[in-house]
Amino acid sequence: MNGSTPGRGACNDVLRAIGPHMCHVTARSNLDGIVEHGLCSAADLARRCGRAPKDMALRRDRKVLTLPGGATARLNHQLPILHGRRAADTIVDGFDARGWACQLDERIFLWPARRGEAFGRSIAKDADSVTLWFDTARLLGRMADHLWLAPFNTGNFRQGGARAQRGSWIYRPVTDGLADFRSNRQRRGLVKRPDRIVEISLTAPLPPDMVADLLLATA
Repeated sequence: MNGSTPGRGACNDVLRAIGPHMCHVTARSNLDGIVEHGLCSAADLARRCGRAPKDMALRRDRKVLTLPGGATARLNHQLPILHGRRAADTIVDGFDARGWACQLDERIFLWPARRGEAFGRSIAKDADSVTLWFDTARLLGRMADHLWLAPFNTGNFRQGGARAQRGSWIYRPVTDGLADFRSNRQRRGLVKRPDRIVEISLTAPLPPDMVADLLLATA
């Protein structure tokens, strides 16, 4: 991240590419904890519970944590890494599967509308889930320095995901603008066409008052 104030043009280009709404999909049972503690990464939730985040990496089930005050947080499993572990141990620059799982847990994942709906359907197969819809423009305005763009689901190593090369470089900061993101893999000779935004990740928690301010709806 370059630490600079994002230019209006850079954020406007990203806004147009994402659309007016972006979403976060989570277990419905997490809503009380989000209201009380804000929207947090899995690693941050673990630390709040006195747990070491690395001890939860590569989890096979939806682990439940009890937060201070009694609210619970149900974390997603990481089976898309485990089921593609051979790829996860070999194709990620600078990481093995466990290291990549740990860095994923430091991020809060959001999606453009259409991608979020598809992700929500996949989660709903084995969990009662809810989709939180946020105002893209306002989230960009408040959290641009902590938002990152990626061209695919970076936690997936199954099927086509097993061939998608990645590393920390796959995440491009919003503050560098849409053109930088779209040409990222082209510059590395990995793809021929500019990328589209598939995944957005947030590397700072959204405190409860900001969640209340930016949240448009739950569904």
